[in-house]
Amino acid sequence: MKIILMRPSFKSHDGFLGTDHFALPNIGLGIIAAVLLGEGHRVIIRDPQAEGIGFGAMLEFLRAEQPDILGLSVVSMDFSGAVRLGKAVREHLPATRIILGGPHFHNRSDALLDANPWFDFLVVGEGDHTLSRLIAGGFREEACADIPGLVYRNTAAGRAVANGLSVVEDLDALPLPAYHLYPKPLQWYRPAVNNYKRLPNAAIITSRGCPSKCIYCQGSLYRRMVRSNSPDYVLKHIRLLMSEYGIRDLLFFDDVFTLNRRRLLTICDAMIRDKFDLTWGCFVKINRVIDQDVLLKMKQAGCWLIMPGIESGSEAVLDLLGKHQSMDEVRRICHMADQLRIQVRPSFMLGVPGETRETLQQTIDLALSLPVTHIGITYFSPLPGTPVWDNAEQYGAFQRDNTDAIHTTSARIPFVPHGLERKDLEHQMDRLYARFYFRFSWLWRQFRYLDGYEAIKLLRGLLIALRLRVHLLRHGRIGMVLFGRSQ
Repeated sequence: MKIILMRPSFKSHDGFLGTDHFALPNIGLGIIAAVLLGEGHRVIIRDPQAEGIGFGAMLEFLRAEQPDILGLSVVSMDFSGAVRLGKAVREHLPATRIILGGPHFHNRSDALLDANPWFDFLVVGEGDHTLSRLIAGGFREEACADIPGLVYRNTAAGRAVANGLSVVEDLDALPLPAYHLYPKPLQWYRPAVNNYKRLPNAAIITSRGCPSKCIYCQGSLYRRMVRSNSPDYVLKHIRLLMSEYGIRDLLFFDDVFTLNRRRLLTICDAMIRDKFDLTWGCFVKINRVIDQDVLLKMKQAGCWLIMPGIESGSEAVLDLLGKHQSMDEVRRICHMADQLRIQVRPSFMLGVPGETRETLQQTIDLALSLPVTHIGITYFSPLPGTPVWDNAEQYGAFQRDNTDAIHTTSARIPFVPHGLERKDLEHQMDRLYARFYFRFSWLWRQFRYLDGYEAIKLLRGLLIALRLRVHLLRHGRIGMVLFGRSQ
């Protein structure tokens, strides 16, 4: 069969940068493509956003190719694009089966399929083998009942039926992503400027699930099913990227790469022993796994960056979110990493449930007090399937039906806590970015970490900072944010 896989993102997103200033290949589609290739199918991967291709050009491509299956990987902000494409493909290519998966379908997937007759099937959870099983079953309704995670139309019930959550238990049994099928050479992809040390860079995922119970994170849906690749599998993957694609820098996109201390140290020991010419960064959890010995081993193995999800400077807010961590632990890990010259780039969310003007100020104060080189700030957005999704209105005003805005990197604000206004969140976002980056202590920290690679990145970062300054000037906020005056 001829199968085309893609993410249906056809638009640039709002904000002083937008989300199109960097793009990474879709790892999940790469694995699905590798599974299908192994079964003899012809597979094509397309990425309109990374390729800069509009809706019309992509539709013409599909009409020319006439695929048997169109598989779409959908996050909430791309759902409107998926609907638009689904309608057009159903009109022009009625024989093509349209199958969607992705995190948007973690909530009321059966109702979504009933409401969108141009889609044939939906997949909830990990769909690495779902297309393969559908093909093997000839798309017959009786076979669909035995495919985990599949959402299909049940004739007897007269409606769509969902088969729960699909979970891959043995990650080592999965093939490596079909990197050669991505629409751009792997070396040509560019991550965000503060997410890589040198180029070419790649991102990999070596585990799935998270044991935490944060009410806002879709990773918590798998908290009882945390699974990891073995160290041997991870090292094989890294060696392939280095030897076949010349990768020199890696980003571990696991929810928490440092979750299993023994696995982490085994991987680091092998990197040191085999003298990997590789720098890398990862997401970490603020807990006791991270100590001086672990950070030192990571540093020796090439780690230059850790990214803790701090989210808020208020412990009361964090408790409400189910993210139980102390500010003392946050400071301990940030200071230990900085002492070892491992850069720290924490993430913060503004406008979370329970947020007030006081807790916003606590977040700003914390961010400015930490020895970190960069920060990542997003607006809070309830996500389908998470505990906060069903009762978001209890905590604030939520644009539930505006799927374009349901994404943490969107400049649109889908959720505003009770007692705050949209302009409060916009003001504090601008204020925190400006106060963090426009200060001498930040420049001094950049020079402290400066080397040839960082110098190149610093130039690119300064260009981004200039764009931020222009953005603030246009909105009349530059004096207020630089000098901390309130409106």
